[in-house]
Amino acid sequence: MRETIPNVHFRETQLPQVGFEIIPLSSLYSKATMGSLNQLYQPHRVTFHNLIIFTSGNGEHFVDFNTIPVEKNSVVLVNTGQIQAFDEVNKPQGKLIIFTDEYLAKVASTIDTKIFAPTHLVSSYRQSFKLTINQSNALINLSKLISTEYQSSPNIGYLQVLFAALLTKISETRPDIYHHHMSPSHIKCFDRFMLDLTQHYTLTRDANEFARRIGTSYKTLNKICKMATNRSAKQLIDAFIILEAKRRLSIDNQQVQQLADYLGFDEATNFIKYFKKHTLMTPNQFKKTLSVRHLPFQRSL
Repeated sequence: MRETIPNVHFRETQLPQVGFEIIPLSSLYSKATMGSLNQLYQPHRVTFHNLIIFTSGNGEHFVDFNTIPVEKNSVVLVNTGQIQAFDEVNKPQGKLIIFTDEYLAKVASTIDTKIFAPTHLVSSYRQSFKLTINQSNALINLSKLISTEYQSSPNIGYLQVLFAALLTKISETRPDIYHHHMSPSHIKCFDRFMLDLTQHYTLTRDANEFARRIGTSYKTLNKICKMATNRSAKQLIDAFIILEAKRRLSIDNQQVQQLADYLGFDEATNFIKYFKKHTLMTPNQFKKTLSVRHLPFQRSL
């Protein structure tokens, strides 16, 4: 089956040892205008983390099938694997900070912070939030320090310290999330489960099978999922599959039979029943609700 949502990958920077980059949004808009970044305003799936700090203007940012209002001092977090699109009409200004899972893990091992949950299905996770003026100034000043060091003869260790400081300041603005009341072993187990789910959700919807795959018991997996999200493992699996189905229905405009096959359902009717059970509407009814919404990606259709 043809994949119509483009995947955008992290390109190696001028510093191979550094897994992050800070990019002015104005630079992205210019590249899109010149035709070298055609997917910017269309939904695209990112294989790295995005942290966007808006410094001026008003607009919106599209994540999955939701439109998030943004303004000066807004922050938007986009997880690895999520789908986003930038605002082509308003073009709010700011900084885009992109970084890989590997670099995040390396830096996070030295500080007590976890700004990105492995899924936004975590009960206390917020996709966006507002900074105070002082918080915004601190983050912008840190980003300037990082950019200056990045462009000079950089000290890799110093860059890592600055990036850790940036994550720490961001973490200060966040509500308490799941990792603060879980042990390191529980966090690692939950992270393994979410990674396996994102990679193999088309193969099984059985929580027992996922528990076996990551080397734990169903009882333990269920307990950890409830600690992290207030949902059972099965509820998380279902929520993730429904989210992916909605992504493909709203962005790819896939036919129900195609989507049922892709998600591993034997019959389209089984998928329709499953979707309706969790959303109270059929896939086609859900697609009709999209036609009356003002979605960013509809502007160029």
